[in-house]
Amino acid sequence: MELEESTFRTRIERSVIKFVYGKVSAVQRLTDDVSYTLLKKGKKYIITTSRGEESKDNLEKLIAVMDEPMISPKISDNTGDYKVEKLDAKIEKLREEPNELISIVTEAKYPISGIINITKSTVTLTTSNGFKGTDIRNSVDGYFRAFNGEFTGQWAFASSRYSESEVKESVENACEFASITRKVDVGDGVYDLVLSPLVFANLMNNLAQMSSGLSIMMGESMFSKFKPGDKIASEKFTFSDSPREDRPNSIDFDMEATFTRNKKIINSGVFETPLLNNEIAEIMGTKSTGNAGWISPTPWTLEVDGGKVSKDSLLSGNVIFFNNNWYTRFQNYVEGNFSTVGRDAVVVYKNGNIEGVAGRLRIADSLLNVIRNIEELSKDRYSVKWWDSPIPVLSPYVLVSKVKVSKA
Repeated sequence: MELEESTFRTRIERSVIKFVYGKVSAVQRLTDDVSYTLLKKGKKYIITTSRGEESKDNLEKLIAVMDEPMISPKISDNTGDYKVEKLDAKIEKLREEPNELISIVTEAKYPISGIINITKSTVTLTTSNGFKGTDIRNSVDGYFRAFNGEFTGQWAFASSRYSESEVKESVENACEFASITRKVDVGDGVYDLVLSPLVFANLMNNLAQMSSGLSIMMGESMFSKFKPGDKIASEKFTFSDSPREDRPNSIDFDMEATFTRNKKIINSGVFETPLLNNEIAEIMGTKSTGNAGWISPTPWTLEVDGGKVSKDSLLSGNVIFFNNNWYTRFQNYVEGNFSTVGRDAVVVYKNGNIEGVAGRLRIADSLLNVIRNIEELSKDRYSVKWWDSPIPVLSPYVLVSKVKVSKA
């Protein structure tokens, strides 16, 4: 039995601009270059992050004495050279000279703390089956927290095409939320909520991880209770992994040399497909979705379909608007029970008018209930990425009814 070998290499060249209270605290130029090598004989395998030629025999001997695993990576039969390069010239220029971005942030209405990443990524995959893929892209993303005394606001953005207006809008959104200074008290109860793209992106990162076939097999997912074709959410909710769009974190092939494709995880409320690599797809009696992960299928770049109304119409009733959140924790993955704490302007609306900002409030409910109780989504969507939503998400504002809220 021949030894199979695949090498997956990522080279990330990044300019990082850090802001602290309205001033630049650091400008860093970083390069992270990592190679992962898979050696496989039969179902037995080893994954290393670096390997010299002289160690190959030793690793093969180690594989020989290993127990056979239940799940093993399965490389696709694709062969030949494949290359895609999608570089935005403005982003490449900013990576070398970011003063334009710095000015937008330092000239904001309120002092801003946050970070901007300007990134060029080069991904290569070679397999012993004869596939050699190269995927080169760039992107810019950032998040901004505005300070107005004790009041704060935050916004984020992520794009594969630089837009000065998008960055300005992100800074202005953060400042607008920080400008709301009237305080109101909100007690424990069940409320209608409007979740911003930042909050919904955080929840969708968790939902996407749960949709991984490995998470489902291990019983660490609320999808474990369902099968494709089951209605599990509001018919207004469609949730997709879209690596074939030109967005941050998009890619044309996965770690098993399977070409990626756009797919709906949940389509109009119906569970359509988990995220799969070759091995788990075979176990489930279907085909890979192009989301390998040699071990666990992984999402690439996510989106939620928009609705037909404006953000303002979502806020026209009696609702609590969560602009940002952190400390999202799951108490039960199968049931989807979680809690998350609002921050940076939790705004209370009465008859469409701003009553003020509440203190620290916690959403304590089920993610399943959240997606089932979606009443409406805004037509405008925002691509966001930040430290609590590391997978980019294109998301609308979302109105969710009857959500449990408590004081944090």
